[in-house]
This record gives sequence, structure tokens and C-alpha cells, in this order.
Amino acid sequence: MVVPAREDGFKEVFLGEDCWFAIRINSSMIPKIKYIAAYQVAPVSAITHIAEVKSIEQWKDTNKYIVYFNGSAQKIKKVELGNSKGKAPQSLRYSSKQRILNASTLDGVF
Repeated sequence: MVVPAREDGFKEVFLGEDCWFAIRINSSMIPKIKYIAAYQVAPVSAITHIAEVKSIEQWKDTNKYIVYFNGSAQKIKKVELGNSKGKAPQSLRYSSKQRILNASTLDGVF
């Protein structure tokens, strides 16, 4: 899965705490989620890191979830927005690790 991240939250939480939270995830998808990737919003406008998922738990008393990583997120080659401005993730998007690693732009991811 790919989640959008602003610079401050990305550095503090995704990289600093090895987790990402307050994500709306369809409960039927939880067993299928093995990796989480961060799409850094403008000015970066690219997927830059990916992490293996250790566990997914309900976040506080909400219908949202927190995703814990199995170790630190790994930097990958940038998967840039490209020419499709409408492709920038505004919320969670599902994809596969292989598609993310093989893509050069978001067109190849979604």
C-alpha cells in the first residue's frame, strides 16, 4: 500500500518511529498488506521509501489503523509523479511491492 506523507510527519513518524497511523484500511485488505510505501507530497512528489509490515492494529478508539514496520523503512529509487498530476495519492492506495520497485513513475504503480 502507498500512503501520502508530508515532510514533517514523514521524518518524525515514518522514519523516526517506524510506523504510520490513522490510516483508513478496509478490514478485508489487512491480511493482504505486506509492505507500506511513502509518497512524499510536493515538493518531493515521489515514492521514496518502503517498509515491511510487522503488524496492523486498531488506532485508539477509531475505525482507523496503525501500521508497525518490521525494522526501518528502506530508501528506494524515486518513483516520481510524472506528467499525471491527478495520480498523486490523496489517501491510501493499494499496489504491490514489485510494481512499486519496477516503476519509474506513478503510472506504473497504480
